[in-house]
Amino acid sequence: MNEKTASSILTFIGFALLLIGIVAAFYGPLEIYCYYLFSEGGPFHYEGFGFGSLMFGSITLQIFGYYAIAWVFLPLGFGHLKKQRWIRNVAVSLLYGWFITGIPILLMVLWIFISTKKPSLPALWLSVVISFLLYTAIPALLIKFYKTKSVPLVLKQKGSALNTLGNLPIPVLMMVFIEVAYFFVFHMLLFFRGIFPFFGHWLINLRGFYVNSASILLFISLIIGTVKLSRWAWRVLTAYSALFTGSLLITLYRTGIPKLIELLHFPQKEADALMNIPLKGFHLCFIIGIPLLVSLGVIVHSRRYFQSWHETRLPGNEFGKLRNPQEKN
Repeated sequence: MNEKTASSILTFIGFALLLIGIVAAFYGPLEIYCYYLFSEGGPFHYEGFGFGSLMFGSITLQIFGYYAIAWVFLPLGFGHLKKQRWIRNVAVSLLYGWFITGIPILLMVLWIFISTKKPSLPALWLSVVISFLLYTAIPALLIKFYKTKSVPLVLKQKGSALNTLGNLPIPVLMMVFIEVAYFFVFHMLLFFRGIFPFFGHWLINLRGFYVNSASILLFISLIIGTVKLSRWAWRVLTAYSALFTGSLLITLYRTGIPKLIELLHFPQKEADALMNIPLKGFHLCFIIGIPLLVSLGVIVHSRRYFQSWHETRLPGNEFGKLRNPQEKN
């Protein structure tokens, strides 16, 4: 692939990202109207809707999701159009994250679709093909594109304050995205009675709020420490991720969906719908465990980037410069 072709593809991706970001930025505040639709007097109201119900939390999650997409895609789209250097590592890191989260989501959706809808064979194959393209083929092709030799030649070294972020190696950037994901997850748990897994038991209500709030504060510090390549951030994140993953999987396996629904006190309409989902505790362990364990593997693999300043050259970064602040560029 020559540089002209690579530049055209980057421009196309930039416009696509901008379009998605603009749509997300529009629907973020618009989604707030759904609270009125489900509240008392709204056309979709049902008994029990409100803070702590599944629908209330789902609407809130969608709003957070729209804002997160806009927050990421808009600057990333502009960066593609301006051919700024930082976009390459950031884009590849996000695409790897797409793999980590997309495959278990794909498995869960297909499992529920097959178990509840009983689709025809053509419909099933169509779902499999579309899901495969979205969660494996397209990310793989994009990663391959960003790693071609032509892309770094097209990108400009100057012109953005985000170049510092783009200088970070891909595994370190993935760590940052993992930390941001944890940050949002702990916020979302607050909308479900602050539920938090603790090695076979669930902390709930005020006890859960205390733990989630402390975790949110911790991950703000971890994000800052990771960007600065601080060794304490890697150590703390590794320990916390391992403990949280083990705690969550053990707790899910021991409780399962029925007990979880009972703890959360969902409205009867929501509880009845959730009880029909053909997922057991070990299914949830498998689906949720995949991205958590892969994320933990990424964190462990990133250890080599968190050495002393005078020991490391940030391997894997084509734009690589020594991170020693005393060294001249």
